[in-house]
Amino acid sequence: MKKILIVLSLLFIINLGCKKENVGGGGLCACSPVSPPPLSLVIKNKADVDLLNPKTTGYFDKTRIQLFARDANNVVKPISFEIRQPFTYTANLKLDYYQLISNEIPYLAKSPDQTFYLKLGDNMLYELNLKVTNNIVDKLLIDKIEAPKEFQTGNNSYLDTIFRLKIS
Repeated sequence: MKKILIVLSLLFIINLGCKKENVGGGGLCACSPVSPPPLSLVIKNKADVDLLNPKTTGYFDKTRIQLFARDANNVVKPISFEIRQPFTYTANLKLDYYQLISNEIPYLAKSPDQTFYLKLGDNMLYELNLKVTNNIVDKLLIDKIEAPKEFQTGNNSYLDTIFRLKIS
């Protein structure tokens, strides 16, 4: 009898400790939230050389990159980003390029008309516009031109948010 009470008590406590995010059913436990994939940008030159790789001559160090927005008063609002190393996704799929990633920008992008800015080095400034659905970047425009995706899976929300910027 004591064992049954202990098990029931334990189940009750577990149930209280892990409430659903989506009240009324569905959704994951609040104790294990899933964040949407970040915007990822691979930056290459026209010879497909990785310009975020520290081994590349003339690469862009994180300190020489700015990602920002401007508010209604034209005040610069920095947007957080990181440089992620190349990774292997599956045995057949490897990304050999470093990526600029931002978890913040998909949340900030309210409409495709909203403009963000990416500054590389001292004089390369790019305008970024994002089409975002449910905090997942569907489309990225760089200087009003659609940026190609590094991978064309169509069914992987993470890989489908890795875009390419080629610098001439």
